[in-house]
Amino acid sequence: MDEQSVALTRRYGTIISAVSVGMGLIYLVALARRSYWALALPVTAATMGALCVSLWIGRMLMTTPEEPTDF
Repeated sequence: MDEQSVALTRRYGTIISAVSVGMGLIYLVALARRSYWALALPVTAATMGALCVSLWIGRMLMTTPEEPTDF
C-alpha cells in the first residue's frame, strides 16, 4: 500500500475510534441518569442490525445459482 492509502486508513480509524469513545461516554451518562432511551436505542439498533444481516444471508442463499450438471 502506498503512504496516502495508509494515511487515509489511519484517519478513518481515528475518526471511528473517537466517535466510539464519544458514544460510549454519552451512553454511560444516560445510564447514570437512568434514562430509558439509553437502553432502548442500542437494543433496537442491535436487533435491527442482526435482522439486516440475517436478511442479507437469506437473500444470498435464495439467489445462489445452481451449478450445471454435465453427465
